[in-house]
Amino acid sequence: MRRALLLALLLASTSAAGHGIMGHMHVTGWAIENLPESELRAFFQDPEVKNAALFGAAYTDSGYGQPKDELKAAARAYSEHTHWEPFIADFVAWLGKNDPPPWTTLEQKKRVAFLMGCAAHGLQDEIFDSLFLPQVELRDKGGQDNADPGTDGFLALDGKLRFFPTPYYPIETVLALYKKLPEGVTQNVIDKSVKVVVDFYVNAEFGVAVAKTLGTRHEPALPWTRKHYLDSGVPGSLTSEIVPTMNYLLAIWERLHGRLGPERTVSFTFPDPPRRIAGTDAATPDSWVTILYGVGVARDSLSATWSDSAGGAVSFERRNTRWDAEWTRLHRLQPSKALVPGENYTVSAAAGLVRIDGQKTAQPVTLTFQAPCATTDDPKCPPLGPLPEAKREGATPYPMRPEAPPVVEVTPVAEPSSVAEPAVVLDAGVSAAPSPSAGGCQPTGDRSHGLGLLLCLLLALLGLRPTHAAQALTQRLGGQRDLSL
Repeated sequence: MRRALLLALLLASTSAAGHGIMGHMHVTGWAIENLPESELRAFFQDPEVKNAALFGAAYTDSGYGQPKDELKAAARAYSEHTHWEPFIADFVAWLGKNDPPPWTTLEQKKRVAFLMGCAAHGLQDEIFDSLFLPQVELRDKGGQDNADPGTDGFLALDGKLRFFPTPYYPIETVLALYKKLPEGVTQNVIDKSVKVVVDFYVNAEFGVAVAKTLGTRHEPALPWTRKHYLDSGVPGSLTSEIVPTMNYLLAIWERLHGRLGPERTVSFTFPDPPRRIAGTDAATPDSWVTILYGVGVARDSLSATWSDSAGGAVSFERRNTRWDAEWTRLHRLQPSKALVPGENYTVSAAAGLVRIDGQKTAQPVTLTFQAPCATTDDPKCPPLGPLPEAKREGATPYPMRPEAPPVVEVTPVAEPSSVAEPAVVLDAGVSAAPSPSAGGCQPTGDRSHGLGLLLCLLLALLGLRPTHAAQALTQRLGGQRDLSL
């Protein structure tokens, strides 16, 4: 009875951050399937290499729910550290020193793919937490405690789950990278944390059953989230993360080969031209401009301007990731007042972005875009025509956009290069009416993984086998639901 009561209390109080493990595995898998024709697309044609990336996307959260008190601190420390760009940069540097390209053996390729899965997970959390969670809070009065398990559950209820990787993690490499953590991460800590996650969640049997139950539980309180969690037009939704994740994987590939020059620091933007920004209301995240990077950028190094078509300044607040990471993979520009329907805007990020690899941008990056019109028949907002869309099923190579500049070898430097770089322009290309004129981591806050994972871990603590655990879970969540598959 005491164990059952403890479980109930923990279930009621669990908080979460980011979206769930199922979501991470699937956004990562979808991103890989949408890769443009490239070296990286060819690299992932081996199913075992792809599996390693998918498991890397799950591994990143594996330490948060470690049930044993004596292992919790170290388990949480490795999971937390794995989320962020300092870990990714260290991993890239480790490979450059110890196992540079080309990679010819399967083990070498799997280790690189695992890195990419971990990186994909971290980026997705920054996007989801910074862009989608504010929508959940605004429209559903929800938050981390239900959006995380809820979106995993909705994927299960909608029949979208199809990636269930088998365990793979390069233990000697990750232990070398965790040496700097004061909590003393050992193979025993990692092995035991991963085992619980795999046994009780990352599988096609019990894990899917738990996810379905979570989806049913959270659906009534999250009607907007339920409708829009896969909406490509909502920045931060799972579908909207596919192309940013894909571009980040491409950037990491270039970093591994020493080819990600300063002019390629920006990897994606919301809005993504020629698409218009999602909305005009300054009170909602629809009006935010978000700049994403293929490498960690110092949070205070962005200097940006925002102007309208007449050159008038648009006031805005600059924010980085929700968790205020020192090395961020995105910046948000939040306007202080409503945008003008149909107006054309320009955002410029000045030269001088400081990257975690020591490079700096030497030229500005300019984004031009249009706000949506108030009515669909407004001639200022003509139809945009067919646009490339990332697919969750039956994906074909996504067009490379913007076109990659010529590949050059780049040596990291501490100061900007004296060689002038061409300015990078992301042009909306919209023909509108003429304008009048033309833990070991820096982040603060609680990132304990969520309800979906801890449900399974707590059930494991109770010593229940999956079939019995499913019955106990059903009773706890209310109603005799069928959890059989």
